[in-house]
Amino acid sequence: MPAGGRASRNCGNCRSIKRRCDQKFPHCGQCIRAREECQGYRDEWELVFHDQTTHTIKRSKEAWAKADGLETLKRSPPSRPLSLSSDEVGVNYFLFHFVVGGLSPSRGYLNYVPAVFSADGENPTLMASMAAVGLAALANSTQQPELSQRARTKYWEAIDKVNAALSSSVESIKDSTLMSVISLGLFEHVSNFETWFQYVKGTVALVVSRGKSQFSSPASIPMFNQVRADMCAACVHRLEPFPRDMLELQEEANKQADNSSCFWLLGVLATRTVNLLSDVTVVTIKDGATLAHFVEESAVLQRDFQAVLSNFRTQEPYTTIEDYSGDPDLVYNSRYDLYRSAWAIRLWNNSRILQVIVCEIEFHLLSKALTAGLPPARRKQIATTLEATCQTLKTLGDDILATVPQSLGAVLSSTEPPTSADLSSDPSANASASGGHLLMWCLYTVGKSPVTRGRTRKWIMKRLRDIGQKSGLPIALQFVNDIDEIDKAASMLESADN
Repeated sequence: MPAGGRASRNCGNCRSIKRRCDQKFPHCGQCIRAREECQGYRDEWELVFHDQTTHTIKRSKEAWAKADGLETLKRSPPSRPLSLSSDEVGVNYFLFHFVVGGLSPSRGYLNYVPAVFSADGENPTLMASMAAVGLAALANSTQQPELSQRARTKYWEAIDKVNAALSSSVESIKDSTLMSVISLGLFEHVSNFETWFQYVKGTVALVVSRGKSQFSSPASIPMFNQVRADMCAACVHRLEPFPRDMLELQEEANKQADNSSCFWLLGVLATRTVNLLSDVTVVTIKDGATLAHFVEESAVLQRDFQAVLSNFRTQEPYTTIEDYSGDPDLVYNSRYDLYRSAWAIRLWNNSRILQVIVCEIEFHLLSKALTAGLPPARRKQIATTLEATCQTLKTLGDDILATVPQSLGAVLSSTEPPTSADLSSDPSANASASGGHLLMWCLYTVGKSPVTRGRTRKWIMKRLRDIGQKSGLPIALQFVNDIDEIDKAASMLESADN
């Protein structure tokens, strides 16, 4: 702590007249009672990095931004067991790659972590969790078995602390405990899908146990978004409906959330998409009425997506670059896109994944309709709609693949001139710790798409294999196997047709 003490998290009005602030979100209760216009709260990032609850925060912004510590570790692997300072290294690495956003001037896709830090930054459970994930990511990127062993030891220490926190009626409802669990979920990506899925279910159970009162803190909505997104991904992969108790919490969170936020609205659409996919999968379509119902549902979802994205295009625009000299292993079809932040890439790709799922539902339904005995005019109409759906799927896939260079760190951001992009080096060497997590599900979605062809699938499998091997994410390698099976089946079908 600096000599000045912890920075105040009170709203602007309460700070100015030095009154006690209840720090309610989104507006202070004192201001509401006094009929004052609440000036809101300070930027959580400013509070965290001014507060300096540990030296790791400062180092993540300064030392790690220069990458001195990382380069030292790369050049000189430890020859003896790491000291306690390795925990600090792990937290630095976590903050640098998953929160600050790496060398990019933008903030990372876990940019809500500072809100938890400002409230409970010295929480030992949270620190242990971030240290475990940071050390694991660093060990994978630098290929250091000794560091990996230290990460595993730290992981079990963090698990013990989480279990102790969950057994406490006071600690279990803290945002820092939930953030610890979310952080350790990143560690579970080094296992396999089934292990990760069970972990996500456990995280959902924790969110549900926190109840409806949890949404009073600034960090609660972003953390709920994260858990909801993970659960949606798990449900899609297993073709299961979204949990009812999470839907009830979503309704409560909707009262506190920013309803103009594209991220929030996309999350709501995600739950609808998951349930539509589950319904289409389990229902046997025997009549035209049921088929028409599902087609209409998917069409409504697509319209709702476009309504949200019309605002998002203004809020988070991106630039398309045509580069015919770039490494074809990194730049697919000589195109890459530049975004303002990792957060923007995540939102855009999340929306694309969801639209791909809806389009695949339409593809399935329309293909089934063409097998029915329909009048020629109706068949032509359905065939035209199916062709448009396939084109949309291809466009969405191309847009996702165009995010690969920036996600893997070959391009820093749209604020940098295109000439600064290093697109000729080994993409796996450029992969940031968070880049693999950002891309893994995206590449898998495109790889299994019914309109993706063999050349594209092979390119995607190579990228996933790099992520799995260099970032230590076996789920990525599992995805490679799944796509390879699809590729083999498609090749056999093409051979049979010829």
